[in-house]
Amino acid sequence: MPAPRVSVIVTTHARPHLVCRAVLSALAQSLQDIEVIVVLDGPDSATLTSLESIRDERLRIHVRDTRGGQPAAINTGVQLAQGAWTALLDDDDEWLPEKLSTQLRIATSSAYASPVVGCHFLARSDVADELWPLRSPRRGERVCDYLFCRSQLAFGEGILPTSTLFAATDLFRLVPIDVKLRNHCDLDWLMRVEQRPEFGLEIPASRVPLAIWHLEGSDRVSKTGDWRVSRQWIMQSREVVTRRAYSGFLLTWASYSARSKGDWGAFLPLLQEAFRHGRPGVMQLAVYAAVWCLPPGLRARWSRAMAARAGVPITT
Repeated sequence: MPAPRVSVIVTTHARPHLVCRAVLSALAQSLQDIEVIVVLDGPDSATLTSLESIRDERLRIHVRDTRGGQPAAINTGVQLAQGAWTALLDDDDEWLPEKLSTQLRIATSSAYASPVVGCHFLARSDVADELWPLRSPRRGERVCDYLFCRSQLAFGEGILPTSTLFAATDLFRLVPIDVKLRNHCDLDWLMRVEQRPEFGLEIPASRVPLAIWHLEGSDRVSKTGDWRVSRQWIMQSREVVTRRAYSGFLLTWASYSARSKGDWGAFLPLLQEAFRHGRPGVMQLAVYAAVWCLPPGLRARWSRAMAARAGVPITT
């Protein structure tokens, strides 16, 4: 059989109730010329049984002998991929039908030799669907600045979860996901891929959501972040990010993680590190103050209000 145009890689472990939803959304894409590779990160009979109930010859299931974490599972899937292009999908997310066809069209017509294509998506919480990212990268803007440097108080300005990433399979093989990372493996990959001269980040111009990033519930993997791990990662990445992005990550991403866990001991260390090696701007400091001073519910409502004033669709 000829190779598919796109390989979809889904990594999972012990979450059969979620992964089947993700897989079915991939198989329901309008672009049918795909394969869906589900990598079980270690033996997992319950998930395997659930996946085997999906009858589609485009679905391939690979079980790793031992658990190695999401980065190792993604790399395993990349090595198994037969398509020229690869898209990543977390097991707790899902795609809307036009995602792959839209991203493939952009990738194949890109002026960049090694494009990475993201997309707009619905950030689904317990109270609302919000359309993120709030803006696309500016011409010539560094990826780190796009992701970490806020220009408005509303959350969701520059964010590209793993489930939005689409790139050439060869690029994923040339720059594999770092298996040593517990958190931020997608951000780290983007930072390292950006160092390649032929790299370019593309996002569809139309603000049409192509995926759903599920934030509701208690089993979201990204909710388990530790601000100390985040701080250590950005400190190790200081040479490949701008000073503005360095302080931006500490004052927004890392601080949000610490505040979510009620760890007030992080307030001063994060602020000190941001000034020591970063270049905090007024907006970054305003966001930092809001993260720590406003209760989470009020902060979320305020963020949605700011987004609504900017004309961002929100469904409650």
